[in-house]
Amino acid sequence: MDDAQTILNLQEKITVLEERLRAIEREQRMIREDILSGQTRARMQKRLLEKPPEKMKELKERLDKQIKIEI
Repeated sequence: MDDAQTILNLQEKITVLEERLRAIEREQRMIREDILSGQTRARMQKRLLEKPPEKMKELKERLDKQIKIEI
């Protein structure tokens, strides 16, 4: 039973990591397109404004939880 649960947990982690990797690759493509367009700043600002603020708050909170830096 423990082995089956471990396998399920690993599969779930792999799925999450694959989704994050796809999102990173998509963002890298967009950044590359922004750079090649010659209007990097304007295009990046436009993309940031298109994202819903709720999603950005949720993402920030999730990142804050993942990255804990103590001074």
